[in-house]
Parts: sequence; C-alpha cells; structure tokens
Amino acid sequence: VIFRLGRLLTGGARGPGVFFIIPCVDVYEKIDMRSQTFEIPPQEILTKDSVTVFVNAIMYYKVANAIHAVANVDDYSGSARLLAATTLRNVLGTLTLGDILCQRESIAN
Repeated sequence: VIFRLGRLLTGGARGPGVFFIIPCVDVYEKIDMRSQTFEIPPQEILTKDSVTVFVNAIMYYKVANAIHAVANVDDYSGSARLLAATTLRNVLGTLTLGDILCQRESIAN
C-alpha cells in the first residue's frame, strides 16, 4: 500500500512484482497476505454459574483487504488479537461449566 504525501495513492495496493516509489515523497507499507496464527494467552473467565475457568486458544486470521488493514486500523494485528480474546471471554461467559465441557468441539468452530 503506497501513500504519497500522506494520502493513499490512487489505484490502491500494488500486487507482487516491480513497482516504483518516489523517495522522500512516497511511503509504502508491506502487508503479509498469508494466513497467520496467534496463541491467545490463558484467559480467566467467569462462567454463567459463577465458576472461574482458565481457557487458552489459537487464532488463525488472514488479511482480506490490505488497504483497509493499513488505512482504517492503527495496528490490525493487535486489533485482531484483542478482538479474539474479547470474543472468547464473551462467548464462554454466557455458558455454564457443564455446557462448556459438553460443547468443546462446537465452541471451537
């Protein structure tokens, strides 16, 4: 993704191959479009029946649009990690301990 004088260059992101930038005028940011993984550290979650459980997870994510990842979010990788941890706490906080243990496979998907 190329910025010229602080504004997004028309045409959006440049694909693989050769592209030219003007030194001191253009700034480019390279985005990895491959799938990436992140291990969510153990989260202390209070379930619906007031039981404290520690849960960890692994998150897979892939950047679908490089322009939106760079121009709309300050740190897209960190934002995805925090969103995954928050979603994990929200989903498991609405279930009881018995439901979590019985539905482990369906919760993982």
